[in-house]
Amino acid sequence: MSEARNHHYVPQAYLRGFADGVGRQARVKVIDLEDMKTFPTNVRNVASKRDFNRLEAVDGLDPNALEERYAILEGHATTAIQNIWKTQKFEGDDRMYVLNLMALLVIRNPRMRETWADFMSRLWKLHSEVVVSKKEIWEATKRDMIKSGYTPSEDVTYEIMRDFVKGGEYDIVTDRLVHIRLELENWEKMIHLLSARKWRLDILPEGAPNLITCDHPVSILPLFETPKDGYMQHPVGYGMTETAVVFPLTRRMSLWGTFEDRDMTLGLDWLQAALNNSHTMRNADRQIYAYDDDFEFMWGRERRQGKTLLDSLKAAQAKRNADGDEQK
Repeated sequence: MSEARNHHYVPQAYLRGFADGVGRQARVKVIDLEDMKTFPTNVRNVASKRDFNRLEAVDGLDPNALEERYAILEGHATTAIQNIWKTQKFEGDDRMYVLNLMALLVIRNPRMRETWADFMSRLWKLHSEVVVSKKEIWEATKRDMIKSGYTPSEDVTYEIMRDFVKGGEYDIVTDRLVHIRLELENWEKMIHLLSARKWRLDILPEGAPNLITCDHPVSILPLFETPKDGYMQHPVGYGMTETAVVFPLTRRMSLWGTFEDRDMTLGLDWLQAALNNSHTMRNADRQIYAYDDDFEFMWGRERRQGKTLLDSLKAAQAKRNADGDEQK
């Protein structure tokens, strides 16, 4: 049997809560914000990357060991979400499994890896510039390398390395195992931050349009700021007060977490559902996933249907381009 190489950073079992159909036949409507197109597809075809959790070059360990462990957690979290729907309570083991999943979704995704890789690249390039700024520093660095067991080639002179670094024609790539180590180190910290919040479980009334999710489904936003041009103007953090964390559990219920409120279960009105969908849309990296295109979102003070989203985005971009041309 061939090993699984297509690893989902948003679990298939979670995505099925927003899909039409069950099991392997579950399909979602995808709104691709990069290609500006909409299409239906099976949940196994979205929110995944090849070998995303693969542990290569680790002696004595199955390369898919981490992916298999994640699958166990994701299975428990899926069962927990089903229990929460039945009981309409967010408590006990079900609560902890879902918070574990949320923490994983926050720290394990392509956007976070790109952010960290960019930071590491800039940091090491600055370090390299310091190393070649003086020949004495370069020679001391070589001695340290030799002490650590690596002998640099004698053909690589200080002048060659200096010109190479200052030329800037190179990339620094962060190894996948480094990303995985950082994710595992920060996972528990994120669980503690999410556990410290009070959570409101919101249930949609019968007949209300569905909730949506995306490829980056845990959103955080300030409680007292209106987004401008679709974006929040000030940074927010998971440990900061006066912020809310929003997570759609299924197309019929979601979580809203703050430090200031209390645990409760409420009916989610249509306007708040549209606002929650707007938070999810803004937090998407590239794709939005929905049961159908009848969901609602807020466009300024206007409530619109999902089928108008791409046209709304295209019209807004055309207006920005026109305004930019006028200012030139």
